[in-house]
Amino acid sequence: MPPHFSRAAWIGSSLGAPVVNPDKISNLLEAVVQEGSHRIPYARYLKDWTYGKDSAERLQAEGERIEPSEYRPEMESKIFCPECTTPLSRAPKNADLFTNSRTAHFRHKPAHRLVPCALRTTRGAGLNYSSEEEMRQAVQNSDLAIISGWQNTPPDQSIDETDADAVFDQTQIIDPDGPPTEVPLGRHTGERFLLPSKLSTVLAICRNFDKNLNRAFFFPDSQYPVRLTDKLFDIALVNEDPSTQSHLFFGRIRTLSRLNFRDKFTLVSDEGVQVKVYAWPTHNDRKHITRNSEGRVLLFYGELYLENDGILACKVDDWGAYSLLPEKYEHCLPD
Repeated sequence: MPPHFSRAAWIGSSLGAPVVNPDKISNLLEAVVQEGSHRIPYARYLKDWTYGKDSAERLQAEGERIEPSEYRPEMESKIFCPECTTPLSRAPKNADLFTNSRTAHFRHKPAHRLVPCALRTTRGAGLNYSSEEEMRQAVQNSDLAIISGWQNTPPDQSIDETDADAVFDQTQIIDPDGPPTEVPLGRHTGERFLLPSKLSTVLAICRNFDKNLNRAFFFPDSQYPVRLTDKLFDIALVNEDPSTQSHLFFGRIRTLSRLNFRDKFTLVSDEGVQVKVYAWPTHNDRKHITRNSEGRVLLFYGELYLENDGILACKVDDWGAYSLLPEKYEHCLPD
């Protein structure tokens, strides 16, 4: 496989699809990254409204509020962003595709990519705080979460991570008296301060995923705080030469199999990119994750490596370093 090709492009060419210029692949991935997350919760539909001509007030007052699952084919080119009012598109485009592994969502159209919008996320280089007081205030207001490390072993009481509505003691995943962690003000300063670390599980991130997307996090082995959207990566964007930096990856579970010592998740993207994630069977048992979880989205924190068969993989040793994403939040995932 040529080293500069993404796995999805190579699979496509091997199946007879046109070979895409690697520069175009790079540009496409950059555009995907710049587009950010699926944070458009609904669109405004108004058949006789035109962007740039009619008033935003009229769209807000008369436009029908439409969620991705309520989209109808006749709405094409007539749905608009509730924030910046530019035209939106729906992916997948056709309603009959909503039942497959793709999650329906709204996205801004490339023609209006320069129009500022609070619902359009761009990846940043890290957050900078002006003072220790500002950083402590961010922690107090829950705008910044500190993660010193991932919980190594399960709590005494089992948590059913397959059920988004399962009731459990929040102290199992949030420690109000967590250990102090040294955190830098930002990327371009040498000042560091000790702040309380309360989160230690990906589960805690997944349980309030929609609210956490714009929240700042200081992850284990990070150099500075970043927003969750800047640390979250679709496995579809990885290639055969992965970064040595850890990220919070996500992918849909194609299969789950039990090996001699490990459980193996095989995650496959819509583009055909495949990643293997190894976890301890005892951890999956405590999470209630079984083959019935196939088809669900898995979030895991770690570093990818290339196995001898040419497939990327990750070994997740800590119980707190991975979790299933509740299905109701799948529309929030980056594209």
